[in-house]
Amino acid sequence: MANISYDGDFKSASTSVAIHLTLIQFKDEDGVNIIYAPFLDLSGYGHTVKEAKDSFEVVLADFLDYTINKKTIGKVLKKLGWDMKGSVKRPIKFKPPTMSEMIKSNNYVSEIFDKYPTNTYHKEVGIPAYA
Repeated sequence: MANISYDGDFKSASTSVAIHLTLIQFKDEDGVNIIYAPFLDLSGYGHTVKEAKDSFEVVLADFLDYTINKKTIGKVLKKLGWDMKGSVKRPIKFKPPTMSEMIKSNNYVSEIFDKYPTNTYHKEVGIPAYA
């Protein structure tokens, strides 16, 4: 297993909160490299780990841009199991579910760990403080 590292931040005009996401890297049965963020249910893929990381970066930026512009990011994160506290007047505090909660509640995450050799690593992501 290769040691995976990841650098990158989402930049937006609004104030953001740094969130540490766990990312899972694995190869599927066709040998395609997958980078999967279970706490956001997003993935990127490619022939190499670098291509998968680059693909994930695009998907993450699109997700954040879309949900921020539509003002649905809070609703989407809650649906994904995130605990959010705060209001428009006070910055929101984000807390993603734990990995054990994800494994129990998301069959895809459970299948990944059961079926494929994986690498996990953490990525810091900026999410708007006023979602």
